Amino acid sequence: METLGSIFTDTSRLHHRYHHRIFESFHLHRGQSRLFDKLEKADGISQRELAQRMNIAPATLTRMVQNMEKNGYVSRQSDPLDQRITRIHLTEKGIETRKLIRKEMRAVDRKIFKHFSPAEKDQLQEMLMRIQKQLLEELDCENHP
Repeated sequence: METLGSIFTDTSRLHHRYHHRIFESFHLHRGQSRLFDKLEKADGISQRELAQRMNIAPATLTRMVQNMEKNGYVSRQSDPLDQRITRIHLTEKGIETRKLIRKEMRAVDRKIFKHFSPAEKDQLQEMLMRIQKQLLEELDCENHP
């Protein structure tokens, strides 16, 4: 019998594969979509803080931002008050692309969850958020013994 963890992992991988098809059409990788999400909430965030919020290494973020900048989705600018800080901004193309991606993601959700009632979707969302919270707490414990 499969464990809940293995079913969760397999489901997550299938979901990522499904999303990968959408992101490829925009010449993006899955992680870059997360960058859109973070910038939409905090445009002009410092590169360092963005890496922390995404829970990725600064070098990984640098490569991601360079690729997205090359494709015209983001721009990097030095902070006017502290030249050591680089701030990341969505460009107009990035804003429009984010809207298109969001539209595609809503269509994916409609397809994936079409056999779920609104109450079931709410319950699933609440459970997934609890799982995320617990995982973050566990990982934070590992980083702060």
